[in-house]
Amino acid sequence: MPMLMKKGVGRGIKKFLDKNDIKIQAWYPLGHGDKGLINEAVFSKLAEKYGKSNVQIILRWHIQAGNIVIPGASNPDHIKANIDIFDFELTPKEMEEIAKVNKNKRYYEGTPDKLASYVAMRPDLDGQK
Repeated sequence: MPMLMKKGVGRGIKKFLDKNDIKIQAWYPLGHGDKGLINEAVFSKLAEKYGKSNVQIILRWHIQAGNIVIPGASNPDHIKANIDIFDFELTPKEMEEIAKVNKNKRYYEGTPDKLASYVAMRPDLDGQK
């Protein structure tokens, strides 16, 4: 994701992935709730233009960029809002403007312990509502 990747890495990786039909999975697409990211002026401006929230603008950017986006939410209103991003489209210029936002910050660090815990996860699929 260009706005969260280390400087100079995002575009080269994205070109390689696109060429090889590999998709990016956007972990923490909302910066793990980072208010500094979510409240960037570009998101506020576009949210007002489209009648959406800043979060919806960020998620729409990811979708249009071809990223796989799975935002975490337990609040039913947030879940509904996260899905309500398919009735508008960002312009190419707006997509570029958003891509320039770069915090040079990682919101997820994969460690051997974290990866091992993911492998060991056994969700109770039968017990889900």
